[in-house]
Amino acid sequence: MYPKLIWNLPRIKTNCQIMVQECTTRNLDLVGVVKLGAGQEKIVSTLIESGIKTIADSRILNLQQFVHFTVRKMLLRLPMLSEVTMVVNNSDCVLVSELATIKALNQAAQIINKKFEIILIIETGDIREGLWDEALIFQTVKAVLSLSHIKLTGLGTNFACFGATVPTVKKLNQLANLKQQLEQHFNIMLPIISCGNSSHIKIWDNPQLDRAINQIRSGTSLLMGLGLNDEPIPFLQQDNLWLEAEIIELQTKPSASIGARGLDAFGRVKEFDDVGNRVKAIIALGRQDCPFEELTPFEKGITILGQSSDHTILDVADYQEQLAVGSIIKFKTTYLANLMLGTSCYVQKEFLE
Repeated sequence: MYPKLIWNLPRIKTNCQIMVQECTTRNLDLVGVVKLGAGQEKIVSTLIESGIKTIADSRILNLQQFVHFTVRKMLLRLPMLSEVTMVVNNSDCVLVSELATIKALNQAAQIINKKFEIILIIETGDIREGLWDEALIFQTVKAVLSLSHIKLTGLGTNFACFGATVPTVKKLNQLANLKQQLEQHFNIMLPIISCGNSSHIKIWDNPQLDRAINQIRSGTSLLMGLGLNDEPIPFLQQDNLWLEAEIIELQTKPSASIGARGLDAFGRVKEFDDVGNRVKAIIALGRQDCPFEELTPFEKGITILGQSSDHTILDVADYQEQLAVGSIIKFKTTYLANLMLGTSCYVQKEFLE
């Protein structure tokens, strides 16, 4: 059945093993982010077999499926108040920024007599989640330390997410300095500074970087071999997953629509370049599955023209090989494509082992 997202597990395992070694050399704890896997246990197993000790996901429903794995489990997205019981029952640690949520987690942890770990997220410029005001940070830590079933294990931050802010030595060292201030003020130890994602690789060897930065949360590097700005990481493998889709129509047709035009299926005005008749293929994949802008055909001579909800139209007039109804077209995928295809129940998943 197609469309199909193909995962090359041996290549992913190699990436994981390399990253574990690179992080170990730098005294970094590597948290393996598996949200691209959308709850697929084979992805988690591959990371665990590679030596990763903590897995992380943004969705507690996915972590719930991994309860039988003995590794540590981290929830990345700030938990909703409505899910704190599920979070405490199915994870070991969570990133948080709201005191109300932390208190709710404490109540849920009390019920099952579990000491639940949190990492307090600090805003460093990406303007997504995190505490920004320094006075509020100290007030929050003071309140957290009074909670019976919450263990504050460290500070964390995010980069290259909503605000596209890149990690810098200056910002991370400021976070390390904040950690030191909190430890001295409250006479506590905060053993972890969790500095975000694969973008950290760009600066992890900078001699000016404070070595208190000791954890990275990475998924794109492990699964796709990509780092900051989607640039290939030289020591990792890329093209570890791709999309295959099936042709359901192959005909010669006009290159421009015929007749008066209104809006397309998504409420947009469409313009066409009239270059005469062209050989066009339709594949059984639509914008509901993945935006075509996130796909690149592997083969030369194939151009993506556009999409409706359930169809993607290709120009294959310049393709040199023979095609037919039922032929399979292979596409390179971006991070967003993999995220959407991975979570779509209409896209089959295949694992090469």
